[in-house]
Amino acid sequence: MIKRIFIGAGVIGFLFFVVFRDFTPPIHRDILKAQGLLGIQRYEEAIAQYKKILKSNPPNPIKVKINYQLGELYSTNLGKNKLAISYFERIINIYKDPVWLVKASERVAEINFNFLKNFEDSRKNYQMLANFTPRLEKIDYYQHRLARSLFNLGLLNLAAKEFQRIQGNPEHEYYTRSFYELGMVHFRKKDWNKAIAFWKEYLKRETRKDAVVQTKFMMANAFETSEQLKRAYNLYYSILGEYPNTEVLRNRLNSIYHRRIARKR
Repeated sequence: MIKRIFIGAGVIGFLFFVVFRDFTPPIHRDILKAQGLLGIQRYEEAIAQYKKILKSNPPNPIKVKINYQLGELYSTNLGKNKLAISYFERIINIYKDPVWLVKASERVAEINFNFLKNFEDSRKNYQMLANFTPRLEKIDYYQHRLARSLFNLGLLNLAAKEFQRIQGNPEHEYYTRSFYELGMVHFRKKDWNKAIAFWKEYLKRETRKDAVVQTKFMMANAFETSEQLKRAYNLYYSILGEYPNTEVLRNRLNSIYHRRIARKR
């Protein structure tokens, strides 16, 4: 008979089921002990317990789940993200089950992108996920993250191609957002007019107030940088009271006002 043991993942948001068949009682007891330590947030001791289990060389399905749990503990609970990646990568290297390969690869990509800001590696991670066969459900997300990784690396032409690929599919989850992103690409290229053109298209489609306000701020910035001071002033003024950093906005308005006065002298 198969017994199912739930390994406490409530504290780290990970449901961890281990199926035991013909396992020796010591492994059973060790996993229950690790569960108890997680429940009272004694993470270092739980980690030591999981490592003890790994040293006993359990079957691969158990190794995979424990390595994933260790990766989650090091990243989510202890903030040791480089160490966390080493455990997720063990899963990628030792176990070829597509489900676990994708789960572990997603976590590595997320850590590289969000926490380590290692965009070269996140680029590789998201490229692999975007090209995975069979096609994955979250492919739109992976493609967008790939494009953003390229943008953060300063590879603007490559980033533009990825955002344009997204823009070519109106059903894409990030179709609307791609107009804003392409505006940012051209802003970084100092092509102010193209940046503004893309942001105007974005504003025709975007409904979230915070995104609209941020985009208007960036458009005003582009107008200001390209010496279209009246248009910049009017746009900055239109979001006064809505833009979260009022001091920055007032400083911009004040600066443009004095520059316009100086022009008239």
